[in-house]
Amino acid sequence: MTAPADFLRLRDQAASAPTPGIDPSRPCWIFGAGGFGRSLASAMQAQGTAVAGFVETTPRTATVQGLPVLDWNALAREAPQAQLALGIFNRDTPYDRLLALPAAAGFNPPLMPWTLYEPLAQALGWRFWLSPRAFLLNGLERIAQAAQRLADPESVHALYRICAFRLGLDMGYASFQSAEKQYFNALTLPPLQGRAITYVDCGAYDGDTFGELLAQPGIACAQAFLLEPDPANYARLAQRAAAQAVCLPLAAAQVHGSLAFQTGQGEACTVLKEGEGTPITAVALDELLPGTPVDLLKLDIEGAEAQALRGAQRLIQRCRPVLAVSLYHNPQDLWELPELLFALCGEGYRFHIRQHGFNSFDAVLYAAPCQDFV
Repeated sequence: MTAPADFLRLRDQAASAPTPGIDPSRPCWIFGAGGFGRSLASAMQAQGTAVAGFVETTPRTATVQGLPVLDWNALAREAPQAQLALGIFNRDTPYDRLLALPAAAGFNPPLMPWTLYEPLAQALGWRFWLSPRAFLLNGLERIAQAAQRLADPESVHALYRICAFRLGLDMGYASFQSAEKQYFNALTLPPLQGRAITYVDCGAYDGDTFGELLAQPGIACAQAFLLEPDPANYARLAQRAAAQAVCLPLAAAQVHGSLAFQTGQGEACTVLKEGEGTPITAVALDELLPGTPVDLLKLDIEGAEAQALRGAQRLIQRCRPVLAVSLYHNPQDLWELPELLFALCGEGYRFHIRQHGFNSFDAVLYAAPCQDFV
């Protein structure tokens, strides 16, 4: 069973583990020619590392950014000792499965995104949970303290393995997924049974999660407030759910105001630095729903979860809702979001972590009020 002290031993293990880096004297081939791979190539070139090209299992085009795109057989013929960098960073295919491809073609393992991010952080910018290794190592003591408040061994073990995976010490976690469904599961549904509930969804996308809620047996949704600031997503949301819910083209934040937003990215639309992107209206849930009883609050808002929670402080303390909060958008979410929820919810809550996507994406922090708490 994982204990809080194991997190500190993990810190020592990671600190002493070798960390292979880019050899600038050798051209690099990037495995994956999608968005992250292209950004990685540009960042490496800007720092003086020669990028020879891209490799894909089934190339979709002959060139990308003026560089060749080869399959594994062609790369084995042209550059059998190629230095590889993994330019894939998403939840779609687990890394342990991806790493089997270069191994089968006779290549050494590629440099991983967490290794590559270290010298390229400024050029790559925000990339969900990626961070310099030292940043995560420095947070492990606070993560260990947060682990002590989690309600079950599975949650503690999940948190530990997330950290180990992101430090390059547990590749098997790349393909791990919890047996429980995301958001609506044995952790969240029991406190909601037997009554008509009010549901608030921040980051409602196109209404897919709301549709899943309506399909849950034994759950009656009396009213729902669905917030989605991206115009294209909101149009689909309104078309799909406006007859059953209040759909609002707003972002949840700490206070009312205007935010810069990257639109047109589907599920991955995100808040940007001031002066960039498209301006959107943001609102604190305490101001939006000052007297509304809320039973279930879901936050999946691309890194703005902490802001939204601070803007819902009175709502959480007044209503004591079930909460489902995404835990993977920022590296510091592993300790800051648990600490924040512990403070906001107070006593009489049970906190859990479950892993729902590959490569430690779609990790969720759940908070459910104890049914026997007075």
